[in-house]
Amino acid sequence: MRKVLLCALMGLGFMNLSFGQKNVNIESISIKKFNADGQSEKFNLRGEQAKAFDVSNYIIENKDADRIFIYGTKKTNLSTTIIKFDSQKQEEDAGDYICKDVVSKQTPFLGVYGTGKRDKTGVNVQRIIPTTAADQAGMTGGTEITQFNGKDIHDFRELQKAVLATTIGDQVDIQIESTTRSYTQDVIMGSRGVETITYKYCDVEPTPLAVENREGNNEVSFTAFPNPTTSTSQVIFNSTSDAEVIFSVTDMTGRTIHKESFTNFDGNLRLDHSFDSNQTGTYILHIQQGNEVYNRKVQVIRD
Repeated sequence: MRKVLLCALMGLGFMNLSFGQKNVNIESISIKKFNADGQSEKFNLRGEQAKAFDVSNYIIENKDADRIFIYGTKKTNLSTTIIKFDSQKQEEDAGDYICKDVVSKQTPFLGVYGTGKRDKTGVNVQRIIPTTAADQAGMTGGTEITQFNGKDIHDFRELQKAVLATTIGDQVDIQIESTTRSYTQDVIMGSRGVETITYKYCDVEPTPLAVENREGNNEVSFTAFPNPTTSTSQVIFNSTSDAEVIFSVTDMTGRTIHKESFTNFDGNLRLDHSFDSNQTGTYILHIQQGNEVYNRKVQVIRD
């Protein structure tokens, strides 16, 4: 019999937003359970029902099923989280605990909501997502994007592909049409977090603190903006735990350039971190609370 215990194995990257955070735009999860004769149960959850679904408990409660397959997504303005579990891919002697592998990465992101034009001559920009590259560049809704870095844009899918072909921190030229004029907008490419959480059986027993945090349904959010920045990033960290918080900054070589502790943490941390003494490049913001560490990449761009 497998034990109802949870262990978090942090992979490369950051835990940017918790699965229960309030600024979720779309949240869904699909569950399939099979017995020896074939499929026995299938259901899909969205919104609040998806958020309340306990993946670990469901796996444990249905441990005798022939196969369990779970796939879910959560999308916010600045992040996408994917959750996965497939009992068929588990090794027989994998262990008696439920663990999570969390792998995160940053992808280039512009920050516009839009639709393709019927005549395939561009993208109608409906609105701009706050704190994104488009917002920092001063782009507005009610305009049209016709070119991206010298390439004609015919629909929104082409725009997405063009954005993903860039590198975070690149300066790109976007041709924009408004009702009164045509002009080129320079934009420094921002980033969006993509996080994949894979549930699995493992033989690593979680620490008491990790179990306590999970049982307490601790929710965390960690953001830094503007990103990219030319000088200062505002850091916001929220947590339902009141444990001490340690904030630090490292460069890409791992060298620590800033570190401070907040012993009287009350659930909300807001601070402005200045990069005025640092060169152009990528820096990692770290938040450590108990045994959990959350990371956020920030691009510093000098004029």
